[in-house]
Amino acid sequence: MRQRRAPQPTALAMVIGGPGLSGMLVVALATGVGLLLDFQVTGLHPVFSVGAILASVPASMWWTIRRTQARMNPKIDPSHVRNLALATVAGQAGCGTVVIIFLALFGGMYLDSRLDTHPVFTIGLVLAAIPVSLYAMVRLVLSAVEAIQLPPSESRARSASQSEQSATKENGS
Repeated sequence: MRQRRAPQPTALAMVIGGPGLSGMLVVALATGVGLLLDFQVTGLHPVFSVGAILASVPASMWWTIRRTQARMNPKIDPSHVRNLALATVAGQAGCGTVVIIFLALFGGMYLDSRLDTHPVFTIGLVLAAIPVSLYAMVRLVLSAVEAIQLPPSESRARSASQSEQSATKENGS
């Protein structure tokens, strides 16, 4: 009689489940602490809150990857853990977009305040940051997805089904 294997957690369950939510909680707590410091120290200038967000996004990604690896069974194939970590990185790639746009926004506000050209640099840098952030996000997601390795049985079955589909397309049936 065959032994049943314990189900392995999927990437979506890891990103949405406990590790993903704990990573989002790290960002939310850092943002709250930054806003509190902004209110108390700088009189609502967004210095600490932006810094806390920029520092907490990589920290939350690290936290999520570590929690994902800690929850995995040590008997599981290391490539499966690596694939889950890459899926987590791909799932959180939108955070990079937010970071780039906030950097452009506050950089433009700083330049406008120093050069007394109030809306020019802010609008220009934010408009320039949008395609840059989208490009960076797409590159990150594509490289993470490309690095994910399929188990040998799935890749052979997928290549066989693709060859069957191409053969049916060629003869028209």
